[in-house]
Amino acid sequence: MKKLLLTGALAILATGCVSKSEYDRQMEQVVSISSEKDSLLKEVVATSQFIAEVNGELDRVKGGQAPVQAGGAEMEQLSPTQQRQALAERVKGLTERLRESEDRLAQSRKRVSQLTATGATMTAQMASFDSTIKRFQVIIDNQKAEIVALLDQVSVLTSENMALRESNTVLETQRSALTAQTAELTTEQNTVYWVAGKKDDLLKRGIIEQRGGMLGIGRTAVLARTLDAGAFTAVDRTQMTRIPLPNPAKSYRIITTNDIAGLESPPKDGKFKGTLTISAPGVFWRPSKFLVLVEL
Repeated sequence: MKKLLLTGALAILATGCVSKSEYDRQMEQVVSISSEKDSLLKEVVATSQFIAEVNGELDRVKGGQAPVQAGGAEMEQLSPTQQRQALAERVKGLTERLRESEDRLAQSRKRVSQLTATGATMTAQMASFDSTIKRFQVIIDNQKAEIVALLDQVSVLTSENMALRESNTVLETQRSALTAQTAELTTEQNTVYWVAGKKDDLLKRGIIEQRGGMLGIGRTAVLARTLDAGAFTAVDRTQMTRIPLPNPAKSYRIITTNDIAGLESPPKDGKFKGTLTISAPGVFWRPSKFLVLVEL
């Protein structure tokens, strides 16, 4: 700008026929034109930077990230509708800034037209400034088009984000429900029941019953048709592989259909004492989830 002022001053002095007052007036006009030009340039640069910031926020939204509020704070805590409103407010501010820029252009053009420069240099400066104003007007017109595009993108992207969030919520709910169902089924599948005791006590509690035989002779103790799971001890078959029998001094016999091939050391006489050790839970519990041992 100093170089511009010096050039204007030298051109005025070169005429050699201007008064001091005329010289001062022309210098003021040169300063005014340069100031207006610099001011408008800063305004256009600021507006372009603002558009770049809004475009950056839209890129964040496209990438599935939350926009950033003025000041740099994330808007994760805001709903999609609130995020859309925040972006729309920024674009609205951009629109207002462009409107102000147009007003400044009109005012600057008016002030320049009122200047009464007479020298060739001043005329050239005014022509240059007028050309600059026209270029700025083209830039502002382009920025208006960008605003329309930004508003459309804000609308589309926020709608897409809202739909994605709703879809994710539904999927998360379904996943949680499936996880809970799977856990419940796994627990149910692995839960088995066992009880050991004297024959008379087991008959009295309805855990076993006598079947078969003739005239009360030769009847066999078997698992009752109707069972109350509360009368048994419930265990996880994957965790409980050693079952301590109630009376270590007594022997017990299994009367249920459990597969003794799943035991660590199946006794040849079918009698168990001390502890029942299960080496293959899947094999042992497959025929029956209920295990009844009768004290002999």
